[in-house]
Amino acid sequence: MANVFSRLAARMDLVTSERMGKTVTINGQDYMAVESHLLLEMAPVSGDGISLVIFTPGYEWQRDDQAVLDGQPYIVTRSQMFNGKPQIWLE
Repeated sequence: MANVFSRLAARMDLVTSERMGKTVTINGQDYMAVESHLLLEMAPVSGDGISLVIFTPGYEWQRDDQAVLDGQPYIVTRSQMFNGKPQIWLE
């Protein structure tokens, strides 16, 4: 049986994905993810960077994975772990 902290963290993850999550299709498989936008500013160049924290267990990222979010196609460019879940960046 998991300890109290692990049970609480699992409940918080469930609430977060239910209330803030959206479906992203990666390589034909649907995952629940929470979206984050970053304002990227590098001198005269600026833009919107999108990252997703994947809440569905089992996603193993690969560079150049094909993702569809809100009907828009993207490519996964990088990943890191965020609170035990993969966080991916889309381009």
